[in-house]
Amino acid sequence: MYQHKLPEQVRVLVLGGGIHGVGVLHDLASRGWQGLHLLEKNKLAHGTSSKSTKLIHGGLRYLERLHDFSLVNEALHERRLLLDLASDLVHPLEILFPLLHKNIWNKWKIKIGLSLYDRLAGKAKIANHRRVSSHYLQQQAAPLVSENLYAAYSFWDAQTDDLALVARVAASAAALGASISEGVQVSALAPAADGSWQVSVVDAGGANKQINARYVVNCLGPWSNQLLTNSGLRPHYQGLANKGIHLVFADLGLKAGVLMQADDGRICFLLPWLGHTLLGTTEGNYNGDFDHPPVLDHEIQYLLKVCAPYLRKPLRENDIQTSFAGLRWLPASASKNLSVISREHVIAEDHLPQGLLFTLYGGKLTTYRSLAQIIGDKIVAHAGERTVSTTHRASSWVSSRQEIPGLLSRF
Repeated sequence: MYQHKLPEQVRVLVLGGGIHGVGVLHDLASRGWQGLHLLEKNKLAHGTSSKSTKLIHGGLRYLERLHDFSLVNEALHERRLLLDLASDLVHPLEILFPLLHKNIWNKWKIKIGLSLYDRLAGKAKIANHRRVSSHYLQQQAAPLVSENLYAAYSFWDAQTDDLALVARVAASAAALGASISEGVQVSALAPAADGSWQVSVVDAGGANKQINARYVVNCLGPWSNQLLTNSGLRPHYQGLANKGIHLVFADLGLKAGVLMQADDGRICFLLPWLGHTLLGTTEGNYNGDFDHPPVLDHEIQYLLKVCAPYLRKPLRENDIQTSFAGLRWLPASASKNLSVISREHVIAEDHLPQGLLFTLYGGKLTTYRSLAQIIGDKIVAHAGERTVSTTHRASSWVSSRQEIPGLLSRF
């Protein structure tokens, strides 16, 4: 656990220890900046950053919209970079895309989408997609029932241990001189006498303290607007919590992941992961308790129903070993459709005479590094400096792997 001493004054204060928070910290540290500190009220990656679908991917389904092609291209190239920079944590994963007989009309649409996916990846491509036989399907994913399937395709993305990735990025930032305090609650922001930001916090011992910072980066996700409102600041965007549901089963013997289409258009994944099998989907509006988002019975039944036609032996509720839910914080003003806004990010700004506050909405695990670089570039430009991010180079990363608890012990 990081318990660096709380400073009284810093150049940059990052709020939130998820992948985007540690990403911003790492980006600025890689530029040689000093006076960098991050605050997390629990432990790093306590929230959604350890409760994702564990995929590092371009977003195949976003190719339905022409304006998202550039975003998919960016994600595919960031995927390649992470495969190179953290090869022990991010590794290629074959994804099988079986088509049920009732979805036969989707065949050419999917073929075109997979071809575009390969083309956009270019030299960053892992392998070309291809149509596979029922025999190959059974070799790679024995639980699938071939009688219900009309055809199947294979394509490649990547998979990670999300908790371990956050730990690696944080360790890399710390090795470059940044500091981190876990167990510290941020309570309010206010203008300081010198025109910078004064941040009120409650430390791990329950004491109230103040930290002055010229730059504050609000990566608190679902809690970001609550902090702004409590501080008398009007949020620039209404946030929308996008809830992802995941069920964990014993190892079903999958050698590849399986992409499944629900009747309502949602995408679900059945994935091998850390000696278990993970079933999940990532789209559902949520308005409840952000600290403890539950996995509800109707959500469990939904997932079990989606995968039932694909499996030789349907999964039952009694087979579930554990479950978890994560929340992505999206800019709701962009659209009411979760499928449309799920790739968007917005960086809101609040200016003081000497201070600048950034609040992040959206963002994806795959593109966390490039998004952190965008925020870092904004901070550096405001400061009138020309330092350049080096997080794309192995020299700015630590190579030792921190011991991470097993899957079931995390939830």
